[in-house]
Amino acid sequence: MKEIKAYIKESRQDAVTCALHQIAGLTGASFSKVLGFGRGKDQSSGYKPDTDPSGYVHHVKVEVVCTEDLVGSVISAIHHAAHTGLRGDGRIFVSSIERDVRIQSKPS
Repeated sequence: MKEIKAYIKESRQDAVTCALHQIAGLTGASFSKVLGFGRGKDQSSGYKPDTDPSGYVHHVKVEVVCTEDLVGSVISAIHHAAHTGLRGDGRIFVSSIERDVRIQSKPS
């Protein structure tokens, strides 16, 4: 199993959601609103509309856990749907999942 975390622009959330819905066998995804900063933090380019007064940028974190055979499809879907070609489009990270336990299942 793999965990895919992506940080995307808020304006691309609907497009990413639609793209993920098209992947056969994908069981779900989670979306969270997050604040953060990246490499451009210390550049004096002035206030940007997608930042708050503290300098944080508003993004959406997408989290997907899937089988290894779906990783390429998930990455491709997120990348294509989130890409605008502008700075701050986001990042995608892939990690291994050692174990998962379904809470609804009876404990062993």
